[in-house]
Amino acid sequence: MKNIIHMYSKYVLLLVLLICCGAAEVKAQFTVTGDFRTRFYYDSFSGGIQDRQDLYYIRYLGRLNVRSNVGENVTFYSELMTFTDNPLSVTRNIAGTEEMYYGISQLFAEIVVPDAPFFDVMRFRVGRQQFPIGRGLSQGSSISYARLFDGLRADVSKYDFTLSLFGSVTRQNLSPSGLFPDSGGDKLFIARLSRTVLQQDLMSYFILNRLDGMYNDSYILGAGIRGSFWDPELEYFGEVAHQTFNTAPGFPEMSGMGFMAGLGYRWSMGPFRWVKLETRYAAYQGNDETTDRIERFSPLYPSFFWGDRAGFANGVIGGDFPQDGANLEGSRIWYNRIYFVPQAMQRLRLQLQYIYVTEFIDNDNYNSMNNEFSARLFYAATRNSRFQFRYVLRQPNEDGFNPNLPESSTRDRFSIHRYMLEWHVRF
Repeated sequence: MKNIIHMYSKYVLLLVLLICCGAAEVKAQFTVTGDFRTRFYYDSFSGGIQDRQDLYYIRYLGRLNVRSNVGENVTFYSELMTFTDNPLSVTRNIAGTEEMYYGISQLFAEIVVPDAPFFDVMRFRVGRQQFPIGRGLSQGSSISYARLFDGLRADVSKYDFTLSLFGSVTRQNLSPSGLFPDSGGDKLFIARLSRTVLQQDLMSYFILNRLDGMYNDSYILGAGIRGSFWDPELEYFGEVAHQTFNTAPGFPEMSGMGFMAGLGYRWSMGPFRWVKLETRYAAYQGNDETTDRIERFSPLYPSFFWGDRAGFANGVIGGDFPQDGANLEGSRIWYNRIYFVPQAMQRLRLQLQYIYVTEFIDNDNYNSMNNEFSARLFYAATRNSRFQFRYVLRQPNEDGFNPNLPESSTRDRFSIHRYMLEWHVRF
């Protein structure tokens, strides 16, 4: 008798599920967007100790975004983009010239609960997602670190306050067979509190990077502000953060500061519909050899893109990876940009920019960084199609040959002249 009941109970359960599915009408509305970029490059070199040949190459970047509204408060979001497996060709700098494929850069479900108990709004996200903070001083957009941030995010709002919590496993150890997770791995935890006061956006945050192994943790405390004053077109932002590393007993203490600030103003002038001037500054503290403490500001996932290459911040440019020992002297990056939009040709924009890069502190009287000047011309052929022509001059801000450095533009101080033509299509 029990066997008969057990046998038919499966069919009864299946029938109940079918009735429920038929009674409940579920609809999903899909919105598909994306973009595609094609870039043609020509590079030439001058001023070096070696005779380098000119380079011609093409790069691509493609992205597909799908947004699905499931019911009133539930949304599913996915993003596919082109990847390569070359770690030196980061995603943000266009996919590269070798074999490419599409991979998932974001994939998460979101539920929004308005008028929740104790809060005005609650929002939860589960899956692969981005969690940028400010302008990327300590934590940038995960588009530059694709396939890393699989985790949970919760946002709760009350009055003018918003608290955001994020937790992610950025690298999971696997068993020797690779079939199941093993103990250990790298983890990331973030808490951010933000509020708007007198139309100025304020924030504070805490970041815990918990890397696999002993004495690999680091903690970052930061705060920032952005908004406008006097004139709505006069914008500013500022951010400061302090990082503390967990060091083994008996070793020197290690910690450091990071700074970022910017100011921009846009106005009309004569034949130009718009003229905008911007200046930005970022600094990542490096080690001062005259002190017993090791000075270091080295977040694992900073990300801001102010130039062709010298203005791209990652763990190497922006300080130093604790495990790799690169760029111990830290970095300072000063970015300036001005662009013009003519009245007669409002689809056209001319942009000039200059980036100066140097070490935070000079221990050896040698600056291994490169400066960068670029002129860019943008033309919107249609509403969703734009062309860009770019000239970039990247040159060393120190002369001479350094035999202690690996073979690179930093070592023999050559200049790079780059010409680039881009076609960008959005849909």
